[in-house]
Amino acid sequence: MNRIEKISILLGDVALPLMGYFFWNWNLYFILLFFMLDQLARVVFLPWRMKLTELNTSEKRKQLFKASFLLITEVIIIHSVIYFQSPSIEFGEEFGRFFHYKDMGIEQGYLLFPLVFFGEWMRINNELKLNIVGQKQKAILAKSLKNAFVRISFFALILAVLSLILVPESLIIFSFLGVVTLLVFWD
Repeated sequence: MNRIEKISILLGDVALPLMGYFFWNWNLYFILLFFMLDQLARVVFLPWRMKLTELNTSEKRKQLFKASFLLITEVIIIHSVIYFQSPSIEFGEEFGRFFHYKDMGIEQGYLLFPLVFFGEWMRINNELKLNIVGQKQKAILAKSLKNAFVRISFFALILAVLSLILVPESLIIFSFLGVVTLLVFWD
């Protein structure tokens, strides 16, 4: 991952949620919905990304299955963490607030969803232009799976802790963003 990609990830996945927490009163679930949407876009575009690899059809199916399974697992564990943190949460209501959140008079759901998917499409096109194909692309896919395992382990640990004691939401947010930051620099 080059320097520009690292900066881009840190701005989008760490700085923006921190600003949202401090300036716009975003809560943990709001931040994690942004994160899960980004992960969903990556899995949706995985078949196109795999066209840039030298994987055969069977390996591509396995990769897609693994990524989908890890995404579903991560979403379930995240929702479990949120429920243990705030047992009275109404997930549908919170998702509605997330989708209909207005910034500059525009409900973000109508703008954010297409932008996240467009961003992933642009990332793939950029990698193609930079000739990040074959083994380089396989390495990116492998790192993505490794990162998913680390995040799932993190959320499982948080879930275990929450089953014993209540942890302040801010501590979970800062810990999560710390893990995301570490994953950017971890090869």
